[in-house]
Amino acid sequence: MSALSQDDKAYLLSGLVQGAQQMDIALGETDVEKLIAYVDYLLLWNKTHNLTAVENRQKILTHHLLDSLSVNPHIQGATAMDVGSGAGLPGLVLALVRPDSHWTLVESRGKKAGFLREVKARLGMKNLSVFEGRVEDYRGDVIFDTLTARAVTSLSSLLRMTAHLCHPRLRLIAMKGVYPDDELAALSREQRELAQVMSVSVPGLSASRHIVVIEGLSG
Repeated sequence: MSALSQDDKAYLLSGLVQGAQQMDIALGETDVEKLIAYVDYLLLWNKTHNLTAVENRQKILTHHLLDSLSVNPHIQGATAMDVGSGAGLPGLVLALVRPDSHWTLVESRGKKAGFLREVKARLGMKNLSVFEGRVEDYRGDVIFDTLTARAVTSLSSLLRMTAHLCHPRLRLIAMKGVYPDDELAALSREQRELAQVMSVSVPGLSASRHIVVIEGLSG
């Protein structure tokens, strides 16, 4: 059973290849196939579970896949955590195209965590772990190189929630829409000095996108 027609799959394949090229991201044939399979599972589950409000193939390509991939050049190290992963954005998408790194997806809602486990099993993703719970309650022994968060909460709240995971070499990447002036103003002086804001261009997406990268936090 497939939620995607052959036309949908061809559209996503072409859009992924072209969009990735525009962002200087190399996607192999297997990467593209697995990303399309992920979308298929997402839409199948979405028929009975509220995983995403985006079902249009064009928006799935731009708002979900390419938007997630836009962070790829900024990921560092071999271990990463995606906070509030939801339906796997951006963490599962990035884990699919970065098989040399291990990703821990944190999701507190049971249905979405179940979906992430299902995709992991069906796509044979050995570089993926799913933690069902709040990030504040995560007490694993992994020292993460990168933390990602997409539209989860404010920067100050995100830093409070992940304080127990911070160390000087950690790179925290928060995905935002418009330039987050108010969120930056709410940070401490030290946090603001460690924050770098970059504009991100997502092919086919006219909306404003920024990422905030914070490094050097001692926790």
